[in-house]
Amino acid sequence: MLEVLLRIPNQPLRSLHCEETSIDAANLVLRGFKGDVSYFQSNEVEIDASFWDSFSASVHDASENKSASEYQEMVAGAISEIQKHTVQKVVLSRRLFWDCPGANPKLTFEKLLENYPSCTVFALKHEQYGSWMGASPEVLLESSAQGYRSMSLAGTRLEGTTHWGQKELEEQKFVTKEVHKSLKEFGGKITRDKQSTFNAGPVEHLLTWVNTDNQELDTKAAAEELHPTPAICGSPSVKAQELIEQLEGYDRSLYAGYLGLFEDNVHATVLLRTMQWFSNGVQFYAGGGITKDSVPLDEWMETQHKISALKELIQIDDLG
Repeated sequence: MLEVLLRIPNQPLRSLHCEETSIDAANLVLRGFKGDVSYFQSNEVEIDASFWDSFSASVHDASENKSASEYQEMVAGAISEIQKHTVQKVVLSRRLFWDCPGANPKLTFEKLLENYPSCTVFALKHEQYGSWMGASPEVLLESSAQGYRSMSLAGTRLEGTTHWGQKELEEQKFVTKEVHKSLKEFGGKITRDKQSTFNAGPVEHLLTWVNTDNQELDTKAAAEELHPTPAICGSPSVKAQELIEQLEGYDRSLYAGYLGLFEDNVHATVLLRTMQWFSNGVQFYAGGGITKDSVPLDEWMETQHKISALKELIQIDDLG
């Protein structure tokens, strides 16, 4: 069984118990960055403290944290491929395991709800995927007044910075173009909202909503067509995925996958700003978009900021 706590922005917190089913019967979809899609029939249940029982039961038996120099070397390798025109953009990530057996998932989740009102905040546990939580700024697909819309979200800067650099502006153009192309595959009139700045806690991103007026959109198929967006993979997608496999050297699992509710109102969120929970600590995941204008040290610092923002919210039990 999949158990989920989910707070979509401006909506109440929901608790869902989900059983695997067929694609046609499913009203909830969970997928990792790669691999197969899992389809579920979800049932609303009362929010219960028992959700947190055995949330972080498994033990993390190895840590493969990349050092600053290793990550920068990986970024330099990606830039070299971009200069050869193998890809235009690739999103590289890393994971960081924090040995912290006293971390309290319930209190940490409450902090996420409090600190990320504009993000989709989630916690889930499943026998195959394990226990995860996070606060994602990125909407893959959702219902709108005109039909449906998808979020082109890319480029990162610290909150309060006064301007966007050329690297970030170019990075966002890649995403917007590919999201537009994916939605166009399904017909309907495609429009774009004016570019804006989206606040996601201590960092900000460039945001452009891409809209379709196709009221008959096959939403599950559209979500799969949109995934993975250049915001979490790169462009072109197939070449970027090959480079990710070659350079990152680990399985992203649910990180950069998506969780989707396909009800009367559709809402699918990309699983970003994620933490995987274990009995002996928490594993963080973070990445950034690499283009020809990337600076390896800046890319390392971007992942540091993203991880630190989550790490600061971890609530720790007094083991004394």
